[in-house]
Amino acid sequence: MKAIRRQTLGYLLSVLVLLVLWQLLSWLLEATLDPRRARVLPGPLEAFLVFPRHWREIGNHFLGTGARLVAALLLSLVTAVPLGLWVGHERRVRELLSPLIYTAYPIPKVVFWPILFVLLGIGSEVSKVAFAVLVVFFQLLVSARDAAANVPKDYVLSALAAGLSRPKVYWHVVLPAALPAIFTSLRISLGLGIFAIYLAETAVQLGRSPYAGLGFYINSSFKAFSFESVFAGIVAIGILGLGLYVLIEIAERWLCRWKYL
Repeated sequence: MKAIRRQTLGYLLSVLVLLVLWQLLSWLLEATLDPRRARVLPGPLEAFLVFPRHWREIGNHFLGTGARLVAALLLSLVTAVPLGLWVGHERRVRELLSPLIYTAYPIPKVVFWPILFVLLGIGSEVSKVAFAVLVVFFQLLVSARDAAANVPKDYVLSALAAGLSRPKVYWHVVLPAALPAIFTSLRISLGLGIFAIYLAETAVQLGRSPYAGLGFYINSSFKAFSFESVFAGIVAIGILGLGLYVLIEIAERWLCRWKYL
């Protein structure tokens, strides 16, 4: 309980420091630049005042971005983690597939964006989520593969000697040993996923959906030179990211309880 309170206090202090730095930078630009250029960075209060005026619009876009991001993370988890554990744990499979994985991993996934557009539909929800999955998938795959490959052989041999079947070895030995690395990778993947969803929401938008996403909202506000709304959208993305980060932290504390004893 004390650890949770300490962590909550740490989050609050971090947010406070960011807000202070933001305000100071805004004042600095006001003092050194002409008014037209200085308004590109409004202060925190100006951005926060946008929320009461446009709470429904921002809330709908928040839900749209959040739904796409959560869907992408879950799809990546249920596909990349089992595959990564299998590749990492099975020596022959690892020798066969690792070169392929490490060849595909460094390729910038944004190069596949036009292909996904053509295959899955320009501006479709499926193409947006698929692009985020493509970005996140390899991060989780490589982490799960490396974590499974580093599970001590003694653990596996002991489990087999105790009569556990191969599927149970994965469930009771390989997965628990790899979980901390998977959660670390999931935190990194959260940032990558937000980037991918933002890019997908700003790339092409057919029509004007109320759930087009925060990327669309920020892009539209920028085109309208409404910089207070731009930063309101950025704050909303920060809130979304922080909320999901906290959920990941709670899940890790529950599934990896031995780390916090």
